[in-house]
Amino acid sequence: MPTPEDRHRRRERQTREVELSQQELRASIEKTRELLSQSETMLKRHRSECDEADAG
Repeated sequence: MPTPEDRHRRRERQTREVELSQQELRASIEKTRELLSQSETMLKRHRSECDEADAG
């Protein structure tokens, strides 16, 4: 049977793991936002280039 100290250590470990997971998730979300922004920029540029080519 786990001792109170074992439970405390397990709780601390789980807290650290959850915090790390949350940090990684936030970083992943930020990277996804950056990639979406870059994609939107590329699409706008591509559309503009296509419009210019069609007009010329």
